[in-house]
Amino acid sequence: MTTGWVAFRQRMQGGPGGWAIGCACFAIAFGLRWVAGPVMGGLPFVTFFLAVLGTSAGAGWRVAMAVATASLLAAWYWFLPPFGSWALVWPDGPAALGFFVLVAGSQILLVEALFRQGARVAALLEQQRGLYSELQHRVANGIQSLASVLSVQAGQAMRAEAAGDVLHDAVRRLRSVAAVHRRLHDPELGGARFAEALEALTRDILRAAGREDVAVKVVVAPMPLSSAVASSLAMIVAEAIANSIKHGFAGREEGDLAISLTRPGPGLLRLEISDDGPGLGDTPPGEGTLGLMIMQGLAAQIGGVFRL
Repeated sequence: MTTGWVAFRQRMQGGPGGWAIGCACFAIAFGLRWVAGPVMGGLPFVTFFLAVLGTSAGAGWRVAMAVATASLLAAWYWFLPPFGSWALVWPDGPAALGFFVLVAGSQILLVEALFRQGARVAALLEQQRGLYSELQHRVANGIQSLASVLSVQAGQAMRAEAAGDVLHDAVRRLRSVAAVHRRLHDPELGGARFAEALEALTRDILRAAGREDVAVKVVVAPMPLSSAVASSLAMIVAEAIANSIKHGFAGREEGDLAISLTRPGPGLLRLEISDDGPGLGDTPPGEGTLGLMIMQGLAAQIGGVFRL
């Protein structure tokens, strides 16, 4: 059963097209039974079974019930003895009618069950296509962001004496991008479970840096988030955590890291990341610092502003 046929049947159900299918099936079944009357003398309903089956498959159970009722009455009047009468010969007549009702009803129920299962499969396939497209979009954005970062760092490596440090930062950022996509592969994590994904991402980064002694507190207000926003926020968090590890927790055995995402007003989001390190003092890092440039760029991508 193809998804195309399922979609066709859904369009036909209850509409003019469905009733046209039902009328055509009934007319063909009646015509064949009338022409082949002498041959099918003892089988008054055989062609009408096919009409009910075809209507069920093409037009849905409501139209099939109407065709089954019309077939029952037509066969009763014209093809059950005494012919051309509503009288019934006992017990053959009532038994034949009962047999038709049982078989036609079973056909309708079976076909309906099959198509409902087919509709569920079609919905799952559509969902899988959507998830695949979403995954492609997220990975493409991550690769584009990473390419921009590596381009900047390549320029630094050509000028810097400590090229090893630059390469180390590049590897760390590559791992961060991979961690973000690993944690956000589930579309639900862009909504009610974003706090869960954010906390897991934070602990992944701290564990990779050997800083499992840092206490983490994540507070996220329930809100729907698109994949683009969720990915950008997660990348900003990853970059901020790396900054805290490098500056806020340097030379310390323990530390506190707090992350919160709130909605201060309609259409607004506020992401805050803070640590209990010594702070910046009177000499904040320059505007050209790569980490700050990345966070500023990610914030701008989703229409936001980065403040330090």
